[in-house]
Amino acid sequence: MQRRALTLRAVQPLDWLLASLGLAGVAIISLLPFAQAATLIICGMLLVGMLIQPAVGLSLTVATVMIQELLSFPLGLSATHVIGIMALGAWLLYGMAQRKIIIDTTLLVPWSLFLMALLLSAGLTEYNAVDALKQVVRWFMAFLAFVVTVATITTPKRAIGLIAVMFAVGVIEALIGIQQYRLGAGPFAIGESVRAYGTIGKPNTFAGFLELMWPLTLSVALGLLWFWWQQRQRWHYLLGAALSGGASLIILAAIGVSFSRGAWIGIMGALAVMLLAVDRRRALPLIGLGGVLLLAIISQPELFPAVISERISSLTNNLRIFDAGRVTVTDENFAVVERMAHWQAGANMFLANPMLGVGPDNFNRAYPEFFVGRWSESQGHSHNYYIHIAAEAGLLGLLAYLVLIAAVYRQAYLAIQATRGTVWQMVAIGCCGIITAIQLHNIFDNLHVLNFGIHLSAVWALCVVLTQRQGWRA
Repeated sequence: MQRRALTLRAVQPLDWLLASLGLAGVAIISLLPFAQAATLIICGMLLVGMLIQPAVGLSLTVATVMIQELLSFPLGLSATHVIGIMALGAWLLYGMAQRKIIIDTTLLVPWSLFLMALLLSAGLTEYNAVDALKQVVRWFMAFLAFVVTVATITTPKRAIGLIAVMFAVGVIEALIGIQQYRLGAGPFAIGESVRAYGTIGKPNTFAGFLELMWPLTLSVALGLLWFWWQQRQRWHYLLGAALSGGASLIILAAIGVSFSRGAWIGIMGALAVMLLAVDRRRALPLIGLGGVLLLAIISQPELFPAVISERISSLTNNLRIFDAGRVTVTDENFAVVERMAHWQAGANMFLANPMLGVGPDNFNRAYPEFFVGRWSESQGHSHNYYIHIAAEAGLLGLLAYLVLIAAVYRQAYLAIQATRGTVWQMVAIGCCGIITAIQLHNIFDNLHVLNFGIHLSAVWALCVVLTQRQGWRA
């Protein structure tokens, strides 16, 4: 009979340290109130998951953008900040354990130029330098989200996981907004209806958030349906097309009941760009026909319910240039005149500080010196991001931002070419549609708020990933 020996390993100092830290953690948790203890335990569990797979941290960070206004943490941190910091730390620890931290250099130059322009403006502002630096940090967090996305989305399964999270978040947020509209619950009345605003807080930013998903849901649904039709065997393509198509319809309905004219223009522009990306020769006649139909709709708004016809007829007013200080304000033109007043205030800031602007996040502080007419109360931004970035960061900031967007568009084009003939091409086309929707909507709003930049940076990074992973197949 064989005897089994029990070997006891000598306890190392590191073991004692880890055991002590564990016991201390348990003791601290036991002394905390239930809510704080539960939060700490959940964060610990999430951190463990992130350490096992850093891509989990990225997906969770993107998912929390929807609820950032609902949860608050000490020091003014949101849920997105907390999870994002954890995800970044987990990625760095994972890389150190693997002895390999790779930072992709794609788009590094345009990102660096933009961040340096913001930093220079923040450092030399005559207003609040602390708030200006905080805004630079927010953009730097978006840059880090871009870096982590490129570094962690290295397999098709991880890419599908991230896209699935985006779709799920979009559907949940859209359903909340649709329910608000259906019940007539909310402070944003329009006629006898209520504008949906979701968990984001305002209808226009709610619609802008949904624009971060809708083009991708549509392109993926149509792409999967096309591939299933060609092969008639891979039934998971049909299932994926059904789920993506359902998500697309729900999100589109929510954008509709937000009554955001900027979002409507954004999704129309996204649709046109996606058609051009699929087949330029056949898309041009369709886009032309769509333009004619749109003009016909605008010229005959009385064919629609009053609440919709008012929004349609006011589209042209939003693009008309006039002096807001000399216009008689009525209930009908209030929103248009207010938007133009903020455009003028932003332009005045730029003209007074043409090179570096008034400093990031200093629009509100500078506004009392530059407002026009009766519009002495700032709404927080100039209702046009291009004017806004010029006002806050001057010509250097505006040019750097445009260079960054041009580089992102080029990357989206390269992704479309690199993935031609695969389902991933439709993902690249959807990302291009998202970029277009946001940039068009930015003519009427500022969508680089509420950590939207983290989600948008993940979309930009997907374009880089798809360009580099040419071996991925449908």
